[in-house]
Amino acid sequence: MLTESAANDARARWFSTLAAFLARDFPADQRGALARIAPTNSGAEAIEAALKFARFRTGRPGILAFSRGFHGRSFGALSATAPSPRRDRFAPLVPGFAHVPYDDLSSASKGVNDATAAVVVEVIQGEGGVHEGSTEFLRGLERLCRERGALLIVDEIQTGFGRTGRWFASAWHGLSPDIVVLGKALGGGLPMGAAIWRAELGGFDPGFHGSTFAGAPLVCAASVAALQAMSDENLAARAQTLGEHARAELQAIGGSGLRVVRGRGLMIGLELKGRVAPVLDALMDRGVWALAAGLNVLRLLPPLTIPEADLAFALGVVRETLERG
Repeated sequence: MLTESAANDARARWFSTLAAFLARDFPADQRGALARIAPTNSGAEAIEAALKFARFRTGRPGILAFSRGFHGRSFGALSATAPSPRRDRFAPLVPGFAHVPYDDLSSASKGVNDATAAVVVEVIQGEGGVHEGSTEFLRGLERLCRERGALLIVDEIQTGFGRTGRWFASAWHGLSPDIVVLGKALGGGLPMGAAIWRAELGGFDPGFHGSTFAGAPLVCAASVAALQAMSDENLAARAQTLGEHARAELQAIGGSGLRVVRGRGLMIGLELKGRVAPVLDALMDRGVWALAAGLNVLRLLPPLTIPEADLAFALGVVRETLERG
């Protein structure tokens, strides 16, 4: 039987291994490295940890987020998520949250003030339609936060670990956020999330934050194994290559039902002229499972390990479905 002491040793060992693995992916800049890690059981819980830490560290109440943004379904994460019927039916939500238009630096500048604890943003909005912020916008947010004493939280739950063709989507724009929020692929199929922030910001005081199963040895071991395999197999580069091919194939689709193809790597959005729901049903009937991202965006998130033949089959089905109308 494993003693409590041995169990705690195993937990500490696997968590420290995972922490070291993650920390190496965030090179230091003039403000230091991202090295303080709060493990969680999901991306939504990681958002909660990041929001709590921002308020804890700055002593400010305000959180600025963006239109079309999505950050989770728990109350803090839902409050950061953009207003919509799916969100607003649970009102009243957590006070102190405000939203401004995405990719609009002027609006963001008006929203960040001396009461703002943090700005939370996705580099590429997943649920919001696979929209990517411009470098000017994203780096402008970073500058605003530095100038005005707020923390920049970048939500990499969906975009992290190779999905967009880089290990993190932030790298496409040279961002140096204060807090990065991780989830989904982090656990290699098991429930795992994390908020990771700059070491010099310190941590929570004892008892201010925690979770019973967060950082459990089994999940940390799975995470280390999955991330090591993804790194060894260079799946980010594979996603970039396959994604470029897939978008070129999709952009060649005929007919009048497709407006535009967006995305990076294997995170692809097809904005349609009509509603996406009947297209999803037609694809599923032929064995292709896709997602909606709003009322008229078809979202494709194939596994980074997808065989090229399977990707070709899926793209062919998408093409035939859209061209058939």
